[in-house]
Amino acid sequence: MLLLSILLLLTGMVIMARPPSPDEIKKLGEQQQVNYSKDDYDVLPDVGHIPESFKESLKKQKTLYLEMLRQHNL
Repeated sequence: MLLLSILLLLTGMVIMARPPSPDEIKKLGEQQQVNYSKDDYDVLPDVGHIPESFKESLKKQKTLYLEMLRQHNL
């Protein structure tokens, strides 16, 4: 019975699924206003804002990781 209920639910979802209409696409586009630009992805973080303590912690972790690799001949 449970299997039948799940099957009917999934069948209903597939039948009701449809692509958005052109009006719905236009409405969504107006709401989101996403500007895809290459410049959005070419920006590197400003290293000056990273605290020195965090940089030192990363260096220590890197050193420990490299030492572990050397010990296991990797």
